Amino acid sequence: MNLSGAVDLARVGRLYPSIILHGASEPSRQQAAVEIARTLLCESSPAERPCGRCRHCRRILWPGDESEGRFHPDFHVLLRDLKTATSVDAARTFLRAAQAAPFEARGQIFVVANAETLSGEAADSLLKTLEEPIERSPRHFLLLAGSRHELSATLRSRSLSLYLGPAEAIDSGEISALLRGLALLLGAYAERGSAVLLLAAAELARKSVAGWEEPRSSRPWATTAAAFTRLVASGEAPPSLRRPLLALADDLLRAPALRLRGIGPERILEGLIVRHLGPGAS
Repeated sequence: MNLSGAVDLARVGRLYPSIILHGASEPSRQQAAVEIARTLLCESSPAERPCGRCRHCRRILWPGDESEGRFHPDFHVLLRDLKTATSVDAARTFLRAAQAAPFEARGQIFVVANAETLSGEAADSLLKTLEEPIERSPRHFLLLAGSRHELSATLRSRSLSLYLGPAEAIDSGEISALLRGLALLLGAYAERGSAVLLLAAAELARKSVAGWEEPRSSRPWATTAAAFTRLVASGEAPPSLRRPLLALADDLLRAPALRLRGIGPERILEGLIVRHLGPGAS
């Protein structure tokens, strides 16, 4: 599901109660959360939501953006309260409002700004609230994170994920150059079955795409994933490798988390490519 699809569901009151907004930049995630919240609480007809004019749309603002005292009592945002974590005390205070009825709107919105920083106890408190039945007005939880894989498996299982795209722009020229080389190498691999060709594909990606030296950058991983995806979409990928290539592309988008653990990009690339495409891979 993408942002447009989520907004369409929000317009007609059919959006899932818990949504993970991941990918893109932090400001982009915040903007998406505000747009969804306005859509859910907007007073206009469904087709016009969010109208941007009604009392709800005008007062739903990200913390720090409020002006002239504008704020919405049914739009709650949990910000990280410690240097590296969001504490259980902050989470419990934040979730207390979920036990009460809305003040003004037809529902409530709860946004966790840095869901990946929730402490174990804080995540458990959130999970307990997500699992409680909604007896009165609807409430929605928007969990913001760089990657959904930074959240616990249990939270992911209770939520729908909405990927907002890579945090940095992808260079189409890099993709095109990488695509040509990958098509040749993988075509040869499908014929010969030599694992050396897979290692060559990993090395080609490392040399063709910029930014591997920056541990926190998602751009090189997203660029490489896009090249493998386009290889399948264009029909240039060998038929036997199409499904594994899509799985590989999905894992490449998760790779920045491995990079932050101190694992070198060349090792990650080689490991993922061989795991998905190598002999015996399913």
